[in-house]
Amino acid sequence: MKNMLKKLMLTSLSLAVAASVTAVAGIPAAVYAADAGTAQAYESLFTPDKIINVKVTIADEDWTSILASPLDKEYKSVTVDVDGNVLKNVGFSTKGNLTLKSVASMTDSDRYSFRLKFDKYDKTQTLLGLDKIVLNNSYSDPSFLREYLHYEALRSIGEDVPLTVFTNLYINGELYGFYVGVEAVDDSYLERNFGEDADSGVLYDTEEQSYLKAEEGSDYDSLTYETGTEDDKASLKNFISVLNAMPDGEKGNIESVLDVDSALKYIAANAVLGNYDSYNGDKGHNYLLYGDAAGKYSVIPWDMNMSFNGYTGGGGRAVKGTAASNTTATGTAASAASITAAASAVNAVTASIDTPTLGIDVDQVPLIGNLLEVPEYKARYNTYVSELVTYLEGIQSRITGLASLIRPYVQADPTKFYTMEQFENNVAYTADAAGMGSGTMTPPAGTEGLTMPSGTPPARPAGTGTTAGTAPSPAPAATATTATATASAGTAAGAATRPEGGQAGGAGQGMGTMAAGSLMTFALNRLANLQEQLGLTVTPLPEVVKTAAGSSTADAGTPAATGTASRTGISVLLNGAVVDFQDQQPVNKDGRVLVPVNAILSALGAEVTWDQAAKKITAVKGSTTIIMTIGSKTASINGQALTLDVPAQIIGNRTLVPVRFISEGLGLDVLWNAAAQTVTASAKASGA
Repeated sequence: MKNMLKKLMLTSLSLAVAASVTAVAGIPAAVYAADAGTAQAYESLFTPDKIINVKVTIADEDWTSILASPLDKEYKSVTVDVDGNVLKNVGFSTKGNLTLKSVASMTDSDRYSFRLKFDKYDKTQTLLGLDKIVLNNSYSDPSFLREYLHYEALRSIGEDVPLTVFTNLYINGELYGFYVGVEAVDDSYLERNFGEDADSGVLYDTEEQSYLKAEEGSDYDSLTYETGTEDDKASLKNFISVLNAMPDGEKGNIESVLDVDSALKYIAANAVLGNYDSYNGDKGHNYLLYGDAAGKYSVIPWDMNMSFNGYTGGGGRAVKGTAASNTTATGTAASAASITAAASAVNAVTASIDTPTLGIDVDQVPLIGNLLEVPEYKARYNTYVSELVTYLEGIQSRITGLASLIRPYVQADPTKFYTMEQFENNVAYTADAAGMGSGTMTPPAGTEGLTMPSGTPPARPAGTGTTAGTAPSPAPAATATTATATASAGTAAGAATRPEGGQAGGAGQGMGTMAAGSLMTFALNRLANLQEQLGLTVTPLPEVVKTAAGSSTADAGTPAATGTASRTGISVLLNGAVVDFQDQQPVNKDGRVLVPVNAILSALGAEVTWDQAAKKITAVKGSTTIIMTIGSKTASINGQALTLDVPAQIIGNRTLVPVRFISEGLGLDVLWNAAAQTVTASAKASGA
C-alpha cells in the first residue's frame, strides 16, 4: 500500500528530472551518470557538487529533549524546508551508533548526526518521492570529503549506492553546521535501485561482527531487519549457508543467492580507498543486505566517513604472501615506502589487492575469501580495482576542487569538530609520515574504549550557539588592482562563538585526537602503490618545495618521511602541496602576506630575474610577465600598471613579495584563512 501511494504521488507530480552533468576538477562526467532503476524526482536535490539548505523548525521543548537524551534517538515532529521544498509533520531525530555514543559523551559538543523521515507520521508524505535523508556530521573526518568521495568512486564503477549532497543545516533559523546529506537506504532508495516491487524483498542492516560466517542454529542477531517483507530471516540464513558452502575455487550455488558484482565492487572500493571500518576490517559492519522476493541478496555500501585511512584501529598484518604483498612505490620523488612504519608490516597504503583485509584474516570473512577464490570472480574484482585506480588518477585535482567549493561553508560552520588548520592539512599533501596518521588511532566509541560520563550530556538551550542567516557564498577572487593577501581576522560570515566549551568558529571541539591524517597524502601514496602493484606507470608524488639561501630546489629522491623542514607561523599551500620556506618564513606585513620571491615563483613554475641597479623583479610564465620594484606600490602585469597595498621589500636579506598578487597574476585562485594562518593557492576549478 505504501509503495502504491508513492507511485501515485510521483505520477501526480509529473516532474521530469533533467540530467545535468558537469565534470568538476578532473573527474570524468561518467561518475555522474544516473543510477539504473526507477528515476525519482528527488534526484534533482542531489546534483553533484551542490550545496543545499535544510532548515528545521522544532519546538523548543522537543529540541531540548533531543539534546538531553540523544541516545534515545526519539523522533520529534518538525517542519522542514529542504532547498525550498517545505513539509510539515516530519520525523526528526539523532542517528548513529558508535559515533552517536562518542558525541553524547563529549562535554563540549552536541553536533550529532540526524535523520529526517518525511513519512514518519504521514505515510502518504514524501519529499519528491524521498522518504528519508540522513545528515552526517563528518565525525573523525576533518576534510568533510571522505564519504562523498567514496560513494562517488563506487558510482564510477557502476555500484548502486546512496546519493549525496553537501548540506547546511539550520535549526530554528540559525546555522547549526555543515553536513553531508546522504539518501537513506529505505523504501525510496530500494525502489530507485531495485524497481517498483522492491518492497516485496527484505532489507537488513549490520551491527559489528557481521562476518557472515555460518553458525549452526544461529539467528544472526548482528543482522537486523530494517524494511520490506519479513520472513524470519529464512532467506538470509539460506544466503549465508550457500555462501559458506561454496566449494574451494568454485561458484557452487552462490549466484542464486547473491548479486556477486555488488559484493565485488564493495570489497574492491574498501581495499583501494583504505576503508577498513567495514566488512574488510575487524569491525565487520557498515553495509546492508537487500534480498529480493526470490531470496537473492545485494550488498549496499554504507557509512564511509572513515574511508581513505580514516580508521586504522584494525591494525596492520604481518607480510606472509608474495612479494606483491609488500610492494611499495619505489623510484618516485617521494616513495610510498617511506610512509610505511615498518617494512615487515602491511598498512592501508601498502595492502595487497590480493588480500583485501586489514585487522582480520581473509578466511574469517567468507564474502571476501570464498568469492576471490573463484578465478572468474577474482578477474572481475581485479577489473574493478583497475577502474578505481583510474578514478584515483584524478584525485589530487578532485580533492583540491572540492576543498575550494566547501571551504567557505566549513569556515562558517559554528559546531565543526576541527579547526580550519586541520581541514587545510587534510586536503593538502605533506611528505611528513605523520600526515597520514599514526596507524594506531581507534575511535573512542562503542563498547570498547568509551567511558560514558555520569548523568546525561548537557542540553544546549534552544537558540544559542549559532548565528542566524544563510551560509556564505564563496568570496570572489580579488582583482589585480587589489591583489594582495588580506589577512583579516575572524571567521567567515555566519560563524559564531559556541558558548558551552566550544571555540569561536568551530576551533575543534572534543575531537582533536580523533582527526584522521591527510586525505590527500594517503590518496596519492595509495595510488602510487597500487600502480606499482598493477605494473602501471607510477604517478610521481608531489614534491614539497624546499628553499635554501633564498632559492628553490627540487627535492627529488628525498624520502617523504624526512623531506620536510619544520614550519611555524604562516603556511602556504600551492595546489595542495606545502611550500617549505627554510631560512625566511612568510610574514604578515600591514595585513598582507609576503613570501620569499624565488621560492614562490619557482614553485609556480615562473622564471625570475633580478635587476640589482633598478631593484626590479621580473617574473615570466608563459605569456604572462609580472614586474615589481622594491619599495614601490606600482607593479605591472603584461604592461598594465597596478597598485599594491604593500610593496615588494627586503626582509632578513631576502626579497619578499605579496603572495596573492603573484599567484592571482599567474592565474590561480587564492584564499586566506586567518584562523589557521594559511594561504591556499590552487588552479581554478574547471566549470566553476
